[in-house]
Amino acid sequence: MGCSPPRPRPSPASGPRRVRPRLVSARGEDARRKPPAPARGRARAKPALVLSLPSETAYLGLVRELTKRMAEVAGFAEPVAERLALAVDEATTNVIEHAYKGASDREIELRYEDRGPDFRVELVDTGQMVDPRAVPRVDLDRFVSERRTGGLGVHLMEKIMDSVTFRRSARRNVCALVKHKDAKDAKDGEASSSR
Repeated sequence: MGCSPPRPRPSPASGPRRVRPRLVSARGEDARRKPPAPARGRARAKPALVLSLPSETAYLGLVRELTKRMAEVAGFAEPVAERLALAVDEATTNVIEHAYKGASDREIELRYEDRGPDFRVELVDTGQMVDPRAVPRVDLDRFVSERRTGGLGVHLMEKIMDSVTFRRSARRNVCALVKHKDAKDAKDGEASSSR
């Protein structure tokens, strides 16, 4: 029996391309490149996990679950891991709604890295750069009293994380979320190992 001929790839004119979730790397390094040596006195970062997924809100549950689990593996207690998952969910939602304007055929890359004293998540996209400084500060009391929804993404990320930075590099937006490991945030019995 013969094999069927390969199916032709759809051309850009035939409709939006379909992005599928995929694990890009479980090491966080390009296998062709030698990883850089750690700076003097600094521990080498533990291997990272890189995930590429479509810019669809249907994947936000996966983002939350993966972030929570990665934070727990990094030594954070469950309540802290849940807050970190919320911050990454908000950042992902912002990429979908603002950088990609709701387009579901684009790609978001999430990079998780345990850097010893820090847990870092980077979101990388190729959408429109949104200047977070242009987002007005939120008056939470007024926000709640007016029963408004939406618009808390950057504020929540900054409240939960120790550092939130945005940059544009090689036509890609990078949002870096960093949480320092403190003894009070660690799982029981892991306080000394999280420093």
